[in-house]
Amino acid sequence: MEKLFSKYLHAVCTPEEFQEITNWIKQIGNNDKLSSLMHQHWENVVLHEPGHEVNHTLWQKIRSAIDEQENSVLQRRIQKYKWGLRAAAILVSALILANLLLAPLLFLNEKGGQSICTTVPNGARTNLILPDGSEVWLNSGSTLSYSTDFSSNRGVELEGEAYFKVTKSSAPFRVSTTFGQVEVTGTAFNVKTLSSENEFETTVEEGTVIVKSPRVRRAAELKTGQHARLNGSRWKLAKVETDLYTSWKDGKIIFRNENLPNVAKRLERWYNIRIELDNDPRLRKINYTGTLEMESFSEVLELLKVTDSIDFTYNDKTRIVRITHR
Repeated sequence: MEKLFSKYLHAVCTPEEFQEITNWIKQIGNNDKLSSLMHQHWENVVLHEPGHEVNHTLWQKIRSAIDEQENSVLQRRIQKYKWGLRAAAILVSALILANLLLAPLLFLNEKGGQSICTTVPNGARTNLILPDGSEVWLNSGSTLSYSTDFSSNRGVELEGEAYFKVTKSSAPFRVSTTFGQVEVTGTAFNVKTLSSENEFETTVEEGTVIVKSPRVRRAAELKTGQHARLNGSRWKLAKVETDLYTSWKDGKIIFRNENLPNVAKRLERWYNIRIELDNDPRLRKINYTGTLEMESFSEVLELLKVTDSIDFTYNDKTRIVRITHR
């Protein structure tokens, strides 16, 4: 992994290698190995290689921030000119302690063009502005990319979850995922697509969107307050409380009669931890209704414990929670 990480920082990865290293970064989260690799790169390569101009005052601030373990989010930016490390993007996490990491690079997409890619590790969220002024919130464990010629092609690719507030324009705005596409001209909506869970859904908070998928013969039109989920070879449409699907961008998680396995999945991504449920069918029958807002993970565990018949153990070194029924 050290060799691949070096190629990543020097922007000489193939698309397959790029995907491998970004998946690794998202999975390990706050990890001493990642911190060590970044320290080594900046001290032995960036600070000493000819051609790399470094602001040493800024570097000292960065080192101090690393030592203090500020919260962080990884963002990779692609420049229009030559290959190489050009600047630093800062990892900023709202809810977990992680290391301040710097890893910008020039990345070529599969079509040979240049792409800008932002990856958010588990336990973090971030917000960015696209070239057309559209605003995007990226949830934990998500990746968003778009071409540098975005002005002539308002299209992004998403893996994970994002909330979009799209600037109105005659040119359509498209969100492409593994399972389908969302097309709008100007609106506010949420998209969740997880390849690992075979999941694709969209919630419209304002305006109208069109959802398409190669699995479904016809596209579906959604208006304000509507939700669509890909269910096999058809769309499952419903009128919903949009806050249930969009509140994460405001630092909230809302549960409405949600079973413990689903609650565990959401908490894993939100807090960058792993939750293991004991093989007890009673655990699958436990449902939760409520709202979490800026609680620490230890507070969440205590809330789960007092509201139902569960016990838990937590290993702070492995960040693994084991939940059992009383």
